[in-house]
Amino acid sequence: IAGIAEREQEVPVSERGNNPTEILLLKEWYVRQTHVQDRMRQHIDSMDFVPCGNGNGKQALLNWMKNITIDWPISRRRWYHTEIPIWYVEGDETKVIIPPAGTYVQPWREGPPGGSRVLDRATRMDLGAYASLATELGRPVGEEKVFDTWMDSSNSNLFVSGYAESLEGLGAGAADFNRAFPTGIRTQGKEIVRTWLYYTLLKSTLLLDRPGFRHVWIDGLGMDPWGHKMSKSSGNGIDADSVLECGAAGRPGMWKLRGPEGKLKQLKAQKIGSECFRLWKACDAKVGEDFSIDPEQIEANYFGVLTKMFNIARFASQFPVPEDLDTAPSAALPAGDRWILAEFAALLQEVGTAYQAFDIFSASRALKSFGTGLLSSHWLELAKTRLYTGDVCSKWTLHRILRDWLTLFSPVCPIFSHYLSETLYHRSAVDIR
Repeated sequence: IAGIAEREQEVPVSERGNNPTEILLLKEWYVRQTHVQDRMRQHIDSMDFVPCGNGNGKQALLNWMKNITIDWPISRRRWYHTEIPIWYVEGDETKVIIPPAGTYVQPWREGPPGGSRVLDRATRMDLGAYASLATELGRPVGEEKVFDTWMDSSNSNLFVSGYAESLEGLGAGAADFNRAFPTGIRTQGKEIVRTWLYYTLLKSTLLLDRPGFRHVWIDGLGMDPWGHKMSKSSGNGIDADSVLECGAAGRPGMWKLRGPEGKLKQLKAQKIGSECFRLWKACDAKVGEDFSIDPEQIEANYFGVLTKMFNIARFASQFPVPEDLDTAPSAALPAGDRWILAEFAALLQEVGTAYQAFDIFSASRALKSFGTGLLSSHWLELAKTRLYTGDVCSKWTLHRILRDWLTLFSPVCPIFSHYLSETLYHRSAVDIR
């Protein structure tokens, strides 16, 4: 040994396990992608991204695509996932055996099913039925590798739009699929733009040469009290089910979060539930922005909103619902009623515009402000005396606004809106269009 020296070497590690990774050159299956990048960009330009503007998900997607220089490796060596449906011919690397389209197989444990075909690996030419060629070929050896996760996930828009049914001729088949595709909207987080979104759009381009979606909604990440992304591996995550079930059967929720440098934070809430959780998510951050997940703040800031609107509905229930809520009473409406109706008309316009732009944040904030502010704290206080004395105009105004407010609120809190509207007006706000 001529000499021994210590040297520092950078070793890549995995994000979740923080384990050292080693790059090995192995044979894999690939899907071609470099040849359709320009066409994909054309499809992407035809889609509406939410939020729009600089730094949105569209730009992140296009930036990722600029760095693509090789085709997509779709095979993985894992214990569990969807098996790659291929058999090799023992002693002959020039041929492979594939099952009939739509047939699920496990090549590592079973042989080729009836209807399988033999292909030339280099030319992809169909050489004939496996049943006819089996005696001429060597023993079939099943592929042991599985598909990459995103190979399955990238089928999501095709699945919900009925692509498989269109191929099989089920129902209206192709007509239904063409009406449903491109899929209306993809909602997802920004951290998987380069995977789930990209590979979905790639597959839609390769199969159909069409955009995968009409709208793409890309949201931010849930953050812990220290401003770090929540994750199971970091120990700073909160299970969503535990928040949704908080308060069920009188059971409070408690959470312990691990932060940087061993810091611990304990959170506690008495009652939250699914509707409070939805309202918090809608109101607390604009689409695309990161948001802090703190059950204590969710309960403190939003459970009271639902309680207040429930109390308004309960208060209104003591007054008979007018037979015709779509036509104002024949008597002239007092100035106070005309004022609140004008404010509600402005709210209708604001919320409708926001929903059309997928701006749930602005819509829900406006509904919250009107319901807990103008309606309850101002108009109701002015109208209570008239309501208790049987005034027709005030009763009509109260029920008309409450019915339509619940309809506007139903995309944010559907169960809450459904229950109150069904109870008061015998028609679910969720069903009104």
